[in-house]
Amino acid sequence: MGLVQAFQFPGCRLWFHTGDHGPPHFHAGAVDAWEIRVFFLQEPPEYEVKFQLKRVPLRAVREILQLAAAHRAELFEEWERSQADE
Repeated sequence: MGLVQAFQFPGCRLWFHTGDHGPPHFHAGAVDAWEIRVFFLQEPPEYEVKFQLKRVPLRAVREILQLAAAHRAELFEEWERSQADE
């Protein structure tokens, strides 16, 4: 597992799972509250809820999706490195 380096988001952890399945995506979440997968190569980026014990804050999700779109190339490079680290 590697943390996303392209950008950070206050109150959230952003990471890639090493050797994860496609399509390229990263995980974002608040510990013990919620987790989403962000598919950053989609236009616009999309997400899916992986789990939620507390409501996923849609304002935060919108901002994370905007940041993902702005950093798409960097995220893809990080995704490729994370898959090579198996």
